[in-house]
Amino acid sequence: MILAKPEEAGTAMGGMGSGSWYRFDKKSTVEESLTVAMRDFRGKIYPHSSGAFTWTWASGNSASIGYRVTWRDVPIITLTYRWRDREDVAIPIRLQTTPTNFNGRRWWFSCPLVRGTRCCLRRVGKLYLPPGAKYFGCRLCHDLTYESSQKAHQWERWLGRQERLKECFGGLAIELE
Repeated sequence: MILAKPEEAGTAMGGMGSGSWYRFDKKSTVEESLTVAMRDFRGKIYPHSSGAFTWTWASGNSASIGYRVTWRDVPIITLTYRWRDREDVAIPIRLQTTPTNFNGRRWWFSCPLVRGTRCCLRRVGKLYLPPGAKYFGCRLCHDLTYESSQKAHQWERWLGRQERLKECFGGLAIELE
């Protein structure tokens, strides 16, 4: 059983930034996470196949992940990687298929994480490893958002603050940071 998020002792509602739109502790985004997509495995899903993927950033840092396909009742891809240069991780991920037109089939990952007390097992095309996380999982399990949704409506919020400042002080308001 792989927990989506480690349980934190003493977490309660009403913490820092609670109820405000602007947060210092924004959610992690899909864009800052490592991503394994089902399309990366196109033509590579057959018994005993294996290989590796490598990501390289502009800074020159890189990360790699190995995979191995086993075929029992259902096909399973086992992802292997080193976490924080301390621990080797091997995470088995079940695969699902759905029929396509013309007698084909589309492959999907089943999210391997546990949310609360239930296995997620969501059918997804991508799995994510956000900064600080140990295991790959779906967007919901890692509570990921898109960068664009964090930037949406910023201008409207700024205008709303300007209106409130005008009401308090009258005339043109300039917000000092």
